[in-house]
Amino acid sequence: MSPPAKPDLREQRRIRELSAMVTRALADDAHVHIRQQLFFKANRPLVALAPHLHLHEIETLQGMRGVSDSLALRLLHTRSSLHQQLMPSSAVSRLIFDWLEALRTESLAPSAMPGMRHNLQQRFYFWSAGYYHARHTESELGIWLYTLAQMCWSRLNAQPVYAETEDFIESTRAGLTPELGPLLYQLRKHREDQATYATYALQVAALVQQEVEAMRQAQPASANDPENEPEWDDFSLLLDFDGDEAASIAHTISNTEPPSQHRQEPYQVYDEQYDKEEHLAELIRPELLNAYREQINQRIAHQHVHLNLLVQRLRRALTVYSNPHWVNDQEDGYIDGARLSQLVSNPNERRLFRQAMLTAHTPCSISFLVDCSGSMKHHAETVTLMVDMLSRALEQAGAQTEVLGFSTHAWNGGKPFKRWMARQRPANPGRLNEVSHRIFKSAHTSWKRANRDITALMKLDYYREGIDGEAVQWACRRLLSQQSERRILYVLSDGCPMDSATQLGNHEHYLENHLLQVLAQASHQGIEVWGLGIGLDLGRLYTNTLIADFEHGLDNHFLDDFVRSLRPTRCGPGSQS
Repeated sequence: MSPPAKPDLREQRRIRELSAMVTRALADDAHVHIRQQLFFKANRPLVALAPHLHLHEIETLQGMRGVSDSLALRLLHTRSSLHQQLMPSSAVSRLIFDWLEALRTESLAPSAMPGMRHNLQQRFYFWSAGYYHARHTESELGIWLYTLAQMCWSRLNAQPVYAETEDFIESTRAGLTPELGPLLYQLRKHREDQATYATYALQVAALVQQEVEAMRQAQPASANDPENEPEWDDFSLLLDFDGDEAASIAHTISNTEPPSQHRQEPYQVYDEQYDKEEHLAELIRPELLNAYREQINQRIAHQHVHLNLLVQRLRRALTVYSNPHWVNDQEDGYIDGARLSQLVSNPNERRLFRQAMLTAHTPCSISFLVDCSGSMKHHAETVTLMVDMLSRALEQAGAQTEVLGFSTHAWNGGKPFKRWMARQRPANPGRLNEVSHRIFKSAHTSWKRANRDITALMKLDYYREGIDGEAVQWACRRLLSQQSERRILYVLSDGCPMDSATQLGNHEHYLENHLLQVLAQASHQGIEVWGLGIGLDLGRLYTNTLIADFEHGLDNHFLDDFVRSLRPTRCGPGSQS
């Protein structure tokens, strides 16, 4: 059996970006954008607990149309303050209440837009088919909840239930109708009045909560073991979120939700005396560096990249025109009012125009910050090829470039971790490893002088763990010290921050939260930070993202995306290329 096909990350991002554009247009809200599998309004995730709106790793354009249309209707027709105020406290009631609100706004799709209605219907049917074929309806709770969802959606939208399961749910539907029927009538009747509708939606949510508790109480004692509760597993799949996430409506259901980026917590270092900033090439034998350089040169030759053409494209993307001055006595351009009298005296005079001449320059500093954690070893050669070629081309295009890296000196904490253990492991120690910040090419060193040092990235013995937040902070400080009008930082990584010792002594999102705080600070400082994902989308952490899929080497698709990322108009929240 062949392994499942790897999703086309660029195509998936294109589909999501198109969907976000649709939501922006329909909701008339320019702040809506998408990052990986979450829609955002500015920096706030758009909460959507409705399971049929949950995004999967692989989505089709047709499927995403229903999601984007539903979210647009939600933005148009839901008063979020009222919805938050009425939100019940229990996880089950919360889900049902929010789901019913999503169904209410979907039912308000204008009749003049039949395509939107079709998209919404197809999305719900898609979820219905997935839930049914996953056999979640085989449990008592699973079919009860599924039937309830079908009845609510069908009544509110005046549409038939999903045809494939219509006969299958008939008996459960008949049992629900006496109690649920009058409530559904009121929901349909008051769907244009959010406050009145909510009173009946809360009754439905309470009914579901009651039924779920009754079913749980009816389970035999052995079923109280979480590992022996398939029905509750089915229900958790319907919920699409766990108890911790359900504790606050401010959190979304997706497992790809970013850590609490607005949670300001102090970040500290337990012991920084072992931290180092080093030129890694000085620790490697010159003969080995020469061999690495030869290896990279061969890879570049096999890539068949036209360097001069790449330099021209980069120069056009980076060039800024300023300091206009006027050149007079031209035969075309703008009419020069001071010369019109000459036209009266000499009708044949043609040099009555002036032209604006602009000075072109590329006032830009660009840094590449490479994650040198253990998981990046597999990509080391291609990453070296990438930063070597791009830093060379960018330098020829007129930009200042740096190549930096970060890792730790030890696995599992090193000396700071041992000191923490010896002191009886005090709570909340902060970072517990020795960081290594590496310089492969400084801004004031030309590529010609640094090209051998860059290949030190291929020395895999120095790849250990990754503490991204402090590394980004360090790279930003170096950028701010450069006299450039524009500063760009590309962080090359294949995942989130990871240091086992620090994670052991603090909560699991400690390093991620710090990275998000650092990224927010960099944005305020005017630094454009891009997350360059190696084989994945870093949109969960970075507002601006690129994807480098190295399955076929360094391809033209990536180079096109990189050039586009340099254009000033691409900067800003949600500006994923």
